[in-house]
Amino acid sequence: MNDDLPEILQAEWAKDQVMQLFADLSEGADVQHVQLKSSKTDATVSLADAARSFAENDAQAIQVRYLFEGEMWCDTIMPGDPTTKIIRNRLPTLDS
Repeated sequence: MNDDLPEILQAEWAKDQVMQLFADLSEGADVQHVQLKSSKTDATVSLADAARSFAENDAQAIQVRYLFEGEMWCDTIMPGDPTTKIIRNRLPTLDS
């Protein structure tokens, strides 16, 4: 087994679950970077702006990089109907 491979998780979530993810990240994670692709932009935005765009069905893709409990994570959020695909992977840390 190769310990150098990142951990990757995939899920399909309902809209309310994704909105809860935004709330959880806001309250419990150190958000490092948020990239939003929408009909209006492809830019670095705040987590709140990304959540608003998702809630308004405008987001095409959102990527959130954050530190949680000493681990760096990257969530890619791909809105869909009826579910949104979430791809989460643990990123290597500089000290590992």
